[in-house]
Amino acid sequence: MNIETHAYQVVDGFQKSLSDEQLKVLGKESLEELHILIEAALGKAISTALHDTVKEVEALAQSTRKRLTSIERLEQNCDEAL
Repeated sequence: MNIETHAYQVVDGFQKSLSDEQLKVLGKESLEELHILIEAALGKAISTALHDTVKEVEALAQSTRKRLTSIERLEQNCDEAL
């Protein structure tokens, strides 16, 4: 599900929890502003989560390269010892 669709679903759920009078007071413009705010918040949260995941993958790649270097050194030392 994309962010825009999910934001509309959240606003729709919010609208359903309001009475007709409350909806009238809020108006369509306020609900559209709410949609924009929700969409922005979801986008920021997803962006932050993806950024954090990328950092974790980069750290894992770096750790894996270090281990590979250590293994290669051990293999080289073993080959030299033979």
